[in-house]
Amino acid sequence: MSAEGVAAEGIYALSVHDSGAEFQSVLRTLDNDLRHDVHHVYALSKDFGASGFRMGTLYSQNHQLLSSVANLNIFSGVSHPMQMVVSELLMDDSWIYSFLENARMRIRYSYDLCTKKLDAMVIPYIPAQAGIFVYADFSSLLPEQTFEGEARFSSLLLDAARIIMTPGEAQHDRKPGMFRICFCFVSPDILEMAFDRLDKIVGKIRRWHWEDLNADSMKDIL
Repeated sequence: MSAEGVAAEGIYALSVHDSGAEFQSVLRTLDNDLRHDVHHVYALSKDFGASGFRMGTLYSQNHQLLSSVANLNIFSGVSHPMQMVVSELLMDDSWIYSFLENARMRIRYSYDLCTKKLDAMVIPYIPAQAGIFVYADFSSLLPEQTFEGEARFSSLLLDAARIIMTPGEAQHDRKPGMFRICFCFVSPDILEMAFDRLDKIVGKIRRWHWEDLNADSMKDIL
């Protein structure tokens, strides 16, 4: 068994919301010849919004790895009732296609809302073709180009607007000011409300000095 390997996860494989894009599985790319050092993992938590099912799969052709994992299954095996529920769910092709198509439409709607708001605020971001996140660059708004400045900006969003975005430092980004926005965590109307609040904060930061951003100057955000 090689000491090195690649784990390719397709956890958003069925959440491609860009009509011009298509997910390409590593299994197809390698013509199902994974050998000993490529492994494929998947779970129901994202595409099906079923984190509570606590069910995932590992596909590997490394027999030593599979043997090792099998020894751990006694501690993390999926219960029989849950296996029955998921089995019934996955055998209902009509429901599967309908659910996933509706999910992709709703994801795209929220993605478009998110990116239009970022464009209006002139906030750069990395376009996404799948999944439920947008990675945006708020570095121009930081009080200083450090992770301490990133933390101050993050705290301002939470305290003044009740907005939570995942800071880049938590994702091991080397550039302060990068934030991950989860645009599907809330309904579209709540998402739009959050961006309206964010827009107000962005406007204040661009017009004023950071030293002037206090409870009094932010009381009209909520």
